[in-house]
Amino acid sequence: MAEETKLYLKNVAELIKSIGKSFDEAKGITKLKSVLKGLGFENKEDILFNIKHEYYKKNVEGKNEWKDKKFKPLGGGVYIFEIDFSKSQSKTKSDFKNMWDERASETYEKINKKGKKNEVKNAIPQYNEESSENYLYVGSHRTDINSRLKQHFGNNINSTSALKLTGEDIKNEIGNYNITCHRFTLKDDFPEYARGGYIAMIESILHKKLKPILG
Repeated sequence: MAEETKLYLKNVAELIKSIGKSFDEAKGITKLKSVLKGLGFENKEDILFNIKHEYYKKNVEGKNEWKDKKFKPLGGGVYIFEIDFSKSQSKTKSDFKNMWDERASETYEKINKKGKKNEVKNAIPQYNEESSENYLYVGSHRTDINSRLKQHFGNNINSTSALKLTGEDIKNEIGNYNITCHRFTLKDDFPEYARGGYIAMIESILHKKLKPILG
């Protein structure tokens, strides 16, 4: 391995270690936002999940029409879903686990291109046994975090793996939990060639340090 490559990898490792230490020292979402600001991310308006809120207009055919202006294209970055069980109408982490485990075991019919019916499971993130008490999920998107958040706030069982918070299978229970989505976009002046890799690195470190309940 060339010396230049060794030096590069050493510098990257030291950077990851330094960022990880900063996240370790950030107790609570307020301080975490401050750390992310120092790393080049801008804090955007939080989204407090409300099962009674009409985020989009459901269409029988085609894509749902998103009514909430918070979901307009926003830019690449990371996002953190926080859950506060102390404000969750007497619901505990154990209650949430039971709800999610039941959801993960359910199947539904899906018709393939040949017209054949198959029993498939809803694509949702798995529950982590060793996890945080207040961070629900961590994610990112290279170009527009809102395009990914639409899947998390949506209800499409046919979509890629996502929280699908407005899904019919949990609509009677999920509203009992206090869930907030914190959004952070990488500043426009960050070098274009390095944006994707940097965002992915920050998400990876956040996931390791925050130990989210799902994903």
